[in-house]
Amino acid sequence: MIQTLSFVGDAFWILALALISALSWGAWKRIPAGTKTPVAWKGEAVTARAHRLPALWLVPVLAFALGVWLKFESRAPGIDLNGALIALGVRTTLAPLIAVLHMGQIRRALVVLEDEGALGPSR
Repeated sequence: MIQTLSFVGDAFWILALALISALSWGAWKRIPAGTKTPVAWKGEAVTARAHRLPALWLVPVLAFALGVWLKFESRAPGIDLNGALIALGVRTTLAPLIAVLHMGQIRRALVVLEDEGALGPSR
């Protein structure tokens, strides 16, 4: 049972990572090299920009690392059913939350870059 719960948590992480990686890849192809990508806003004003690589790929890399750590925690020696259920709850909550937050950030960045005329064509 504990192994099944761990596999269900894996499925959520894999779906979330696939979603944010596909989104980052699509944005990567549209944002020209050397373009500073918006990463932080205050209201509608951009307050910080970063190079394309960390702006698009830092969240997927950190989400992968967090997913690996949570995977090991969900299969820790001595974990009981209650611990496995809590680990599943954490994993099934964080995976879509990270995906939605990343989608919002990329969407806002693409809108700003589109308004500035800095985006390449969709491929």
